[in-house]
Amino acid sequence: MKLSFAYGVIAFLLFCSCVILIREESPEQMLVGKWQEVSWELERVNSEDVKTNAESIGWQKQEICGDMIIHDAEIWEFDAKKQLTLIKQDDSVEKLKWNVKGRGHILELKHSDKKIEDFQVHELTKDRLVIYFNFDLQIRGIVKMTFKKVEDNTYAQKIQ
Repeated sequence: MKLSFAYGVIAFLLFCSCVILIREESPEQMLVGKWQEVSWELERVNSEDVKTNAESIGWQKQEICGDMIIHDAEIWEFDAKKQLTLIKQDDSVEKLKWNVKGRGHILELKHSDKKIEDFQVHELTKDRLVIYFNFDLQIRGIVKMTFKKVEDNTYAQKIQ
């Protein structure tokens, strides 16, 4: 009697775990949509006055990033076919391929010129995305980019 009850409890817990895992959205599904860049921060800056001096931030941004492609106040639109459209401030558009690697914690962007950018996904929710640019192991986390999900109003515009 006690043994069958224990097996029943284990089976119930296993069933509940499976249901939770199945219902959880994958990182790839959560990324699909439009994301507006909210902030671009230098996480590990030694200067105290950098936060108030925009010129210093721009200079350090260029110096630290070197070959990194600077993404500045862009809209990132991820689609389900693994294509990313970057809409820049001047309304120019760039198309990239994207992929989520590992356990959903690495975002890889492939440019048409074969250049690859890797980002560590720090936070991904329905309406917020925080990523860190991966340079190498010594300075990982120095560049932090924060995005908010942009609501798609195309359906609402169609019915008005």
